[in-house]
Amino acid sequence: MSGSESSGLRWCVLASASAFMALPAVALPPQSARVLDDAGFADLISAEQRAGIERELAANRVFLRRAGVLPLTEASLTVMGDLGWPLKAMPSFIGFGYHGISNFVDHDPRAPGFVQDYTCGMRTYDSADGSNHAGTDYFLTPFSWLMMDQEQVAIVAVAPGMIVGKADGNFDRDCAIDFAKSWNAVYVQHADGSVAWYGHMKNGSVTAKPIGAHVDAGEILGFVGSSGASSGPHLHFELHDAAGHVVDPRHGACNASPDLWATFQPYEDPHINSLSTHSIAANFVGCGTDDAGNAVTDEPHYADQFVPGDSLRILASYRDQRVGESTHFEIVAADGGVRDSWDFDLAEADLPKPFYAGTAFDWSYTLAADAPAGTWRVTAAFQGQTYEHVFVVGSRRQLDPDEIARARLQVGADATRCRAVAGSLQPQCRP
Repeated sequence: MSGSESSGLRWCVLASASAFMALPAVALPPQSARVLDDAGFADLISAEQRAGIERELAANRVFLRRAGVLPLTEASLTVMGDLGWPLKAMPSFIGFGYHGISNFVDHDPRAPGFVQDYTCGMRTYDSADGSNHAGTDYFLTPFSWLMMDQEQVAIVAVAPGMIVGKADGNFDRDCAIDFAKSWNAVYVQHADGSVAWYGHMKNGSVTAKPIGAHVDAGEILGFVGSSGASSGPHLHFELHDAAGHVVDPRHGACNASPDLWATFQPYEDPHINSLSTHSIAANFVGCGTDDAGNAVTDEPHYADQFVPGDSLRILASYRDQRVGESTHFEIVAADGGVRDSWDFDLAEADLPKPFYAGTAFDWSYTLAADAPAGTWRVTAAFQGQTYEHVFVVGSRRQLDPDEIARARLQVGADATRCRAVAGSLQPQCRP
């Protein structure tokens, strides 16, 4: 089997035979759909692995205390708030958003088969050995393996602190829950004695700073990978108080602890992560290696330059998409005319569930033989925001690749990442 068909596949792939119809504002199913399945971007730390990590961290803290670096007693069992965002897009990233959340902390201590996230929902999991998921999983999307390979998304410290443990050198293209594998990770202790675990980092990307070194909030600790018992590139963020108890930084009906994030993170955060044009359908791989163990990666087949008569693909990827949340698409020609428009609701993809943490859909479009030359736009209006991607129609010899790249970057730079806030009618946006 190819990498996209391997047992590590995290995405369910469905195809539709529907062709693009040149009709305004009609409901139009996509030509192909990719949705995150229940096992998508999952991980677990076995009881034995967790005990080993905790022993190592305890020994490191003893050493650092004897060296006079750490205080002799922990500050508090209350974990400080105002935690920063744990990820950072690098200049190589082009898009509106780069992540989704596949799983939260499991608050039901029973296992297996008893799960409860902080809202009393079921976006979490446990395992047959009695392990409960103890962190939040931030996965890369839409081209997770390519984004990992190109180091498009860094893992950063949510608060200032001291490195009390780290691991590197482990294989980083895992796509199955294998407890025999070890992850690459950094562990940072904060002033209140709490410790943040940052797991599944890319091999060789872990910070060169030694144990005992200080890190600032927002400092890069490594890059997102898939090392250890992991089914795909994601960050497993886990927080412990000074006594070693797992702390869920999200407040909800099934977690009485206060919310610890500086910027509120809603349970569902519906956004378009990317809107792009392609020469042919993008090739997503489900696992970072093929059956022979060779590295494989996604092939987006990005294209922003076309000539009249060309066929192209329009791809939109989402996070936290739910049935009933419609998107209105338009293709606007260089002369300002709307050449095509259509509406899309998740229900039209004919999928078995009403909600998915990550999705990607594409449609085909053929430029007319007399398509006007110049800059064209694809726009997508979704949940109160309009996303835009530009492409150019004309002689390819006359196009400036740098100009196209700048236009794509500018669209990404202009996109806001807005989050609904309880009690407010307007979303609050962060850069």
